[in-house]
Amino acid sequence: MQNLVSFNGLPLLSVLQRGIRSTLLVVSTVVLSSVILSGNVSAQDSSQDSAQDKPVTSTSPFMSEQSEANQRAMITYALHEAGVYDLLEQVPELISQEIGNLKASMPLSRQELKSLKKNLASRLESAEINASILRYVQSRLSEEQLLAIKDILQSSHVLSFKQMQQDADNELTYGRMRSYKVKLKERAPNKNRLVLVETLDASIGQTRLETEIKVELRKNLLANVSLLKTEQVLSEALLEKQMADYRQRVGDHINENARVFYLYLFKRTPSANIRQLIGRYSNPEFEKFMAVCESAIVSVFRKARRDAYDDMKLAGN
Repeated sequence: MQNLVSFNGLPLLSVLQRGIRSTLLVVSTVVLSSVILSGNVSAQDSSQDSAQDKPVTSTSPFMSEQSEANQRAMITYALHEAGVYDLLEQVPELISQEIGNLKASMPLSRQELKSLKKNLASRLESAEINASILRYVQSRLSEEQLLAIKDILQSSHVLSFKQMQQDADNELTYGRMRSYKVKLKERAPNKNRLVLVETLDASIGQTRLETEIKVELRKNLLANVSLLKTEQVLSEALLEKQMADYRQRVGDHINENARVFYLYLFKRTPSANIRQLIGRYSNPEFEKFMAVCESAIVSVFRKARRDAYDDMKLAGN
C-alpha cells in the first residue's frame, strides 16, 4: 500500500484535509441560484486512465466539414444549455478559493503559492477545458443522439423552466430565498413536493457535475502540493480515498442548496408541471449526455495531474 507523504511529522493529506475548508460550507443564496442557473464518478487508479480516455466512437473520415461543424455547434449548444460550460467557468475562482484556504492551513512561501496557482491555472485554463470536453463528447455521441438532446433542451417545458430561473436571478429573489430557507427549518416542506424536486435535481444532473468539479480540483491541489513539498506522486486510488468525506460533505451541501432553490422556484407550480419537466430530463439520451460530460471532466482533471507528474520527471526529479 502506498504510504502517506508527510509534512512536519504529520501525513500531508491529513494536514490538508483538516486545514482546508471549502467556502461551499457557508450558506449563500447566490450559490443557491448559481447552482441551478449555471447549472459521482469514482476515480480509478492512474493505470486505467488511458483506457478511459479512449473514444468509443469517432468522427467519420467521410463526414463533410459542414457536417462536422454542425456537430460541434450542437455540442456547444448542449453544453451551454445544460449548464456544463457555466459550471466550468467557475474553475478559476475555485482555484483562487482553494489556494486561499491552503494558505491559511499550512506554511507556504510566496513563491510556492505562486508556483502552485500557476500550475493549476495553466493546466485547467477554461478555454482549453471547454475545447477538451467538446472533443470528448464529439468522439462519443452520434449526430442522431445530439439531435435528440437538442430537442429535449428546446422543449417548451425546459424553455419555460429556464425562463423561471432567469427571472429569479436578482437580488430581490435572493433576499426572499433567505427568508424562505428559514421558514423551511421551522416547517418541513411537503414530502411529495420534496421528492419531486429531488427527482428533478437528479434528472438535470448539474449538482453531480458541480460536485465532481470540486472534488477533482481538490485532488489536483493535493497532488500538486505533494509534488511541491515532497516530490511524491499520489495514486488515484489514494486521492479518491482521501476525498470520500469531502465528496459527501460538498455533495450534500450542493444538493441542499438545489432543493431549497427548487422548492422556492416551484412554490406556485402544480406538481403535474414538475412531473412533465422531469419527464423531459429523464430521457436516456440526456442521461447519456450528462454521463459523458462527467467522464470528460474527470478525464481533463486527471490529465492535468498526469501532466504535472510528467513535468516533474522531465525536470529530473
